[in-house]
Amino acid sequence: MYIRFESTLPDTDARCCSGVFTAAFDIWYDRADLTSLWQVQEMRRVLDWFNEHLKKPEHFYYRPNRKAEISGICWFHASAHSHVSQARYLAWLLNDIGQPIVTRTASAPGRVLWQDNHQVVAAQTL
Repeated sequence: MYIRFESTLPDTDARCCSGVFTAAFDIWYDRADLTSLWQVQEMRRVLDWFNEHLKKPEHFYYRPNRKAEISGICWFHASAHSHVSQARYLAWLLNDIGQPIVTRTASAPGRVLWQDNHQVVAAQTL
């Protein structure tokens, strides 16, 4: 089982909704009026936790032929309990600020472009 936390905001590059990290960074960088809120300060703490405990995926895009470009979207392995718990908390913080985050699950997220013990990057055809 795989879990993805995503916002209601479109990600035009991936042609789907942006993930929880993109939504968090958008608020952190673009909405300076909110940076004094405890939720935003706590959000920064959670993002720092992920910087220490989650490897950055190596592949998001590749071009298998001249006709198609593939974009990858990230999913957590359901077995990555600490990571899912932290992401669920980050989603709650974003919801509390006013940025809706939904949880999606899938038994098969798509063709795997890259993975480690905590996450998978699955193909999204553009």
